[in-house]
Amino acid sequence: MSDDSGQALRRMRVAARLPQSQAALPAYEPVTAEYVSELRSGIAELVRLDGQHGGVELVPLAARMFRAASARLAAGHHPSSLESDFTATVAELGEVAGWLAFDAMRHERARCFNLEALRLARLVGDIGMELFILGNMALQAQETGQAREALRTVRLMERFPLSPRLRVMVASRRARAAADLGDDRSFALIRRAQAEVDDSVHATDPKWTWWVDRRELLIHEGGMWRAAGNPGRAVDLHASALEAVPRHYRWASYIGGAMLVAALVEARSWAEAERAASDVAKLVPEVSSARASRRLRDATGTARRNRAPSSLEDMLNALAAQ
Repeated sequence: MSDDSGQALRRMRVAARLPQSQAALPAYEPVTAEYVSELRSGIAELVRLDGQHGGVELVPLAARMFRAASARLAAGHHPSSLESDFTATVAELGEVAGWLAFDAMRHERARCFNLEALRLARLVGDIGMELFILGNMALQAQETGQAREALRTVRLMERFPLSPRLRVMVASRRARAAADLGDDRSFALIRRAQAEVDDSVHATDPKWTWWVDRRELLIHEGGMWRAAGNPGRAVDLHASALEAVPRHYRWASYIGGAMLVAALVEARSWAEAERAASDVAKLVPEVSSARASRRLRDATGTARRNRAPSSLEDMLNALAAQ
């Protein structure tokens, strides 16, 4: 299958399952409780589709939904009894739009979504959503090579009263940024978070914390070892994280597989890298992620510099083009 046909197939499959809601109604239409409920259903569907297909094809839809809902919120045609719930729902939609844009590496757009969503969350005192957005912003700063900015954002998060699970999430963000700055204490921090994560779950945790688990921490520790120049250790961690991905969570398998490929190439484990790349290729018709593609492009360059077998280099070139 060609690159273009694979991307077209993904778009068709995603479009066929897009959430249907009243989000596109004109701003002057009065907002009802039914509208807010449908908006929440649309958000849930975006999150589900992201887990199956990745964020690239979903960004335009999420952007339209957020613009329309924001316009209706600003118009003020809703009863005062809905003000808080409606505002919090639009903030959540902005967080999702920001995450999708981040996965698509539309970084400036992601920042705009995040800042507007953060403003709305603060207006209604939604501390849980504020922490979620700040965590995403810290991850984006780290991903784009701004580790000090990531640490500044983490310090903002640490000013809040944090539940055990939220402390684990914040610690992972701090550890990842600190590792990029060459701080060896980062490994003690991530291991402490790993020791605490299983006992950190509480019924009062925000619903979005479902992804704060041992697998997530293994991924971050793997990235930290790569930053420290030990790709062999990173390979073991990324492989363990990949094995723990639920079968239906294809996006996590895709980006997790790309991380494993990158670590294997750095470790010059050619045969294992080719097998891992083959597994990633099986997901291409269904999933897209610009962040995964960037890792595969970087792996292609590393393979070329390290004189990897041509078969592996060709496979990586094809994957990176997705």
